[in-house]
Amino acid sequence: MRRFAFLACFISVLSLGFNAASANDKIGTTIKATGTTTAYRLNLIYAQRNTDPVFFGDELKTGASSRLQVVFNDSTELYLGDHSTLTIDELVYIPNQKGQALFSLSQGVFRMVSGAINKIAGSSFRVRTPLATIGVRGTDFWGHQTEDKLILALLDDGEVEISTQEGDVTLSTPLSAIVIEKDKPLGQVFQLSQEQVDQAKQTVE
Repeated sequence: MRRFAFLACFISVLSLGFNAASANDKIGTTIKATGTTTAYRLNLIYAQRNTDPVFFGDELKTGASSRLQVVFNDSTELYLGDHSTLTIDELVYIPNQKGQALFSLSQGVFRMVSGAINKIAGSSFRVRTPLATIGVRGTDFWGHQTEDKLILALLDDGEVEISTQEGDVTLSTPLSAIVIEKDKPLGQVFQLSQEQVDQAKQTVE
């Protein structure tokens, strides 16, 4: 009986060790950080500066007049603008194998250019916000989440599949965009002008 109890305890310790290791895996690198940029990690807050690593589970935040740019291990690029909060819920990347990426944007403005994970058949790449779940298929896209409104724009080839409580819509034409408002029917997809695209990019660059 004692032997079985010891084995159960040993297995439990091993499991905790593996979980802790996965939570500390480096999954990306900060290549730009200006203003107030932080990472909430393992119940501690760290200043996030140029060349600092990014880890699974990090909650990345920016303050006023701040910018943060991260490149993940699969070459996915993330840009955050002012007053933004984004959590890395999942990022599994092994070259030439199916992978998974899941990010949660609580608020703010972001741009993502998907990398290798999105180029392998069967992989999953998603972004969640308070108003929508966004499935991404190999593209460059931009979004701005406020308390009751989400604006999404497709900046390049590919697709952005958007699921909301009010329905679903897919952006598949470059420079197409949509405004999603809380407790309102889905708006119409519209085309951005080049000036509007430039303005959107400036919010995160």
